[in-house]
Parts: sequence; C-alpha cells; structure tokens
Amino acid sequence: MNIYLPIAEISINIYLLLTLGLSIGFLSGLFGIGGGFIASPLLILAGVPATIAVGTTTIQVFASSSTGAINHLQKKNVDFQMVGFLILGGFAGTVIGVYSLKAINATGLIENYLYIFYATILSLTALFILYEAAKENVKKRKGKFKLHAHSWIHGLPLKIKFRKSKLYISIFAPVIIGFFIGLLTGFTGIGGGFILVPCMIYILGMTTVSVIGTSLFNITVVSLISVILQVLVNKNLDFVLAIILIVSSSLGAALASRLIEKIKIDTLKEAFGFLILIISSLLIYELLRTPIYLQTIDIL
Repeated sequence: MNIYLPIAEISINIYLLLTLGLSIGFLSGLFGIGGGFIASPLLILAGVPATIAVGTTTIQVFASSSTGAINHLQKKNVDFQMVGFLILGGFAGTVIGVYSLKAINATGLIENYLYIFYATILSLTALFILYEAAKENVKKRKGKFKLHAHSWIHGLPLKIKFRKSKLYISIFAPVIIGFFIGLLTGFTGIGGGFILVPCMIYILGMTTVSVIGTSLFNITVVSLISVILQVLVNKNLDFVLAIILIVSSSLGAALASRLIEKIKIDTLKEAFGFLILIISSLLIYELLRTPIYLQTIDIL
C-alpha cells in the first residue's frame, strides 16, 4: 500500500516507511543515538528526494532529542552556561548549513554531495565501532586513562569558569564545536550527538554527569532552529513523512528498551558496525552505478 507525500511529491510504500522508522527508533534506543545519521541516508536510498530527507530528518531529530532533554532538565543534568555558548556557535553554523544546502541543491548535484558525505561519515563510524569491539575482545583495558588531553583549544583566550562542569576554558572552545555541529545539522539533518558527546568529553573535558543532558539540550535547540530555517528557506519538510517516522521510531525505541537487557553488548556493537558499513556500501554503489535510463545528445 502506497502513501502520497505532498511535499516530496512522490508515492512510497507505507510499510517500507514504517519499517525504516521502527529500525531507526530501535537502533536509537539500543545505542542512545539520535538516529539522524542513519535516517537521512536510509530515506534517500528508499527514494525520498535528498533535500526532503534532510529537512524531515531534522524534525525527527528534534522530536527524539527533546524527550531526552526534558528528562535531563528535570534531573538538573544540563550545564546552561556551556550550552549557551554551544548554541551561539550552533546558530551560526546552522544558518550557513541551511543556505549551503539551498545553494548546492540549485546545482542539481545535491544527492551526489550527500552520498559522498554520508558514505564517508558512516564508514568512519563503522570502522571505529568495529575497531573498538575487536580491541575489547582481544583484551580488557588495564589501568586508568585520561578522558582528555590538553591541546591548542585550551590555549584560546577569554577563559571563564564553567561551574557546573568544573572547567576553566575559553568560550571559543564550545562556540567552535557548536558551530560545526550546527553546520552538520543544517546541511545534512544529522543531530550530531554521536560527534558532540565525544568532543565534550575528550576535547572540552566535561564530566559524564552533565555531558549527555547538555548535548541533548543543545541538539534540541539547534535542530529546532534548523527546522524553522528549513521551512522558511528550503521548504523541504514533509510533515506526513515526519509524523510516520516519529510515531514508528517511538515504537522502535520502546521495543529496544525491553530487549536491551537480553542482548550481549559486544555482539550488538559488532552487528551495528557491520550494519552501518552495509548502508555506507549501498550509498557508494548508488553513487557509482550506471543510471538505468541513459540519455544521449546528438549534435547535428
């Protein structure tokens, strides 16, 4: 049974969309990720136009991250001082990302750019997950290690105290990181939590107590800004598709919460890594394969 998506202007199998939504929600529930970096490429592979996939994924990321952000707000696990600077950089990055999407879409090559970007980031993510899983299988980690090391970012000027996170760093550090996360959100629809969390821990040196809540709150605000800009600038949000994804992904996340204790984490990591690698391979194949319908132009 097909359903018509008014903004995407296509008909697509409703069961395919429900399966995608359930899968995205299930993976999000198992690994605590927003799911945006999987949702966009899967929608494109399913036949949804690239810009529509980006815009619709953004609203799905907002819906999923806001639920977690509210929970952490109630537990007072959000560093508002830190998130303020993250959002400041994120706003600028989102604006540039959204207008970059519009400019590249005008060239007619947006799918090629997104295929290359998604294939690259998914491949790197998959390889990292598989590497970590293999390392854990070989031997257990011995001793303690530093969560972060001082780098050039800690030498930046205008340092202030972030009391909640117990840090004394430059305001430019979270602004720069926030900018790149915003750029990622505006251009691809990815919330960027799987990049932001490691940056906050290993680069900024935040404690894990407040890092998740701060990350979710930042992603919620930045993705909301992106949603508004995508509607005004690119007009690429299909709300029919968004509702299907939000409802089905919520069911998938609920299912994951019931099964997570019954699945071995090591096996789960390896399976997830291979799954992402398969998705990346499909994107590369779609990018390189010969089109089904070839057109030739004869010059008289």
